[in-house]
Amino acid sequence: MIILKINGTDRSSLIERDTLQIDQILTSQADTAVFKYRKYGSRTLVPAVGDDIGIYQNTTKIFGGTITSIKETEINSADGLLYEVSAVDYTFLLDSKLVSETYANQTVAYIINDILTKYTSGFTSVNASSTFTITKIVFNQIPASQCIKRLADVLRYDWYIDENKDVHFFSKFTNSAPYDLTDTSGNYVNQSLERQIDGTQLANTVKVRGGEYDGATYTDKITVKGSNTKSFLLPYRFSNLVITLNAVSKTVGIDNIDDFSTKDVLYNFAEKTIRWNAVLTDGDLIQYSGNPKIPVLAIASDPASIALYGAKEKLIRDTSIQDLTVARKRASAEVDTYKDAINQGTFETYTAGLRTGMVINITSTRRNINTDFIISKVTFKARTLNDFTYSVDLVTTRQFGLIELLQQLLLPDPRQADDTEVAETIKTDTAEVTIDELISVLSPYQDFVVVTIAENILNDPLGAGIEPTWVLGNYTPTAQTDTKRMGRLDYSLKVY
Repeated sequence: MIILKINGTDRSSLIERDTLQIDQILTSQADTAVFKYRKYGSRTLVPAVGDDIGIYQNTTKIFGGTITSIKETEINSADGLLYEVSAVDYTFLLDSKLVSETYANQTVAYIINDILTKYTSGFTSVNASSTFTITKIVFNQIPASQCIKRLADVLRYDWYIDENKDVHFFSKFTNSAPYDLTDTSGNYVNQSLERQIDGTQLANTVKVRGGEYDGATYTDKITVKGSNTKSFLLPYRFSNLVITLNAVSKTVGIDNIDDFSTKDVLYNFAEKTIRWNAVLTDGDLIQYSGNPKIPVLAIASDPASIALYGAKEKLIRDTSIQDLTVARKRASAEVDTYKDAINQGTFETYTAGLRTGMVINITSTRRNINTDFIISKVTFKARTLNDFTYSVDLVTTRQFGLIELLQQLLLPDPRQADDTEVAETIKTDTAEVTIDELISVLSPYQDFVVVTIAENILNDPLGAGIEPTWVLGNYTPTAQTDTKRMGRLDYSLKVY
């Protein structure tokens, strides 16, 4: 019996069963489910984004996830509506928050569990028990699923979130299918098995260029020549840098971040320089010690593939790799993935139990084949009230790796965080503000006011009978006591 539950309640009778479809794709990618639901008459359920979806075959849960989109259209009934519902597995909830963490000398199991504890709710890691120790890995604002994916890439592992929110983390290509295919096995639909071979791309020598790792402690001295220099170049970029001047220990700060009010010397990591506040004296002895940052480079190759196809080289740049052991594992994994030609196929079956990431063998006399394939996609389509038709896509490990590579081009930027980066948390506080305004209307009234005006009269300072000093041209008196006045030839002036 096929059962579909929404928020834990059985809604199977409300679903158009022939529209129910589940797509399982590459194990680390999100699975999806779609179905149609008709609402009319006494049916009151209205699916909503965020509702929990569980799909069961009898008592076995085969899909768990969250509704992410709904298309609503009208149907012929008086009040009928048709809902086309799409759901994504629990990866959608896993990636609700971005991870910003640095881990050093921790096991993969610890890292996965720590991420789930800090950044998710309801997720477990019962089936993620890898004890491999990661020397250092940095996650800079990326989804939790991509953190786990990067850990899986390092170890050549695979992973997925199951129907009950548990993380499965396992060695790639070791999860066997419950059955294989032969000419007489009868566990696939007759004439549905197809196969295609493609040998256009190969890589049998892989070079991994990572970031930098801390080398063994290096110590050296600089003798100051002259008395006009206050900055000096170091031979490496260092971590854990310690500096003394004339055998006196000095506090080391970060150039352009710290200043000389609290630090004796400032270190510029990118430029490999140290800087003092004032010029040093001829003969001063600077001693420095620290761990030089050494570039990570690892190379792996497959002699058998080189002998068969000739040398085909590939370069991988991944600055998040800061350990030689991790780089070597990555190079070996890439060679194993890309050393062979592409071989892919498809078939249909009514037999349940297949899941993406499983290894299934095809042995056929008439096809002259005995090859292991990886299940890259399984599509469930309801066939009856009780069972499904399963459409299965197959790839070899070579093609499996290529598909993952192409998909990774669409993933968020996984670059590591800078050790000096400062995380700023921005929160939005939304509130409703109510403003009350009180307006008072007053009745008009008469207002009587006595206005007093004072007048200051200045008399002519010349006095009566006193002749002013007449001047030619336009003239404006500069003060009250100024006796000069502009004269007129036809009135106050005489010409002699």
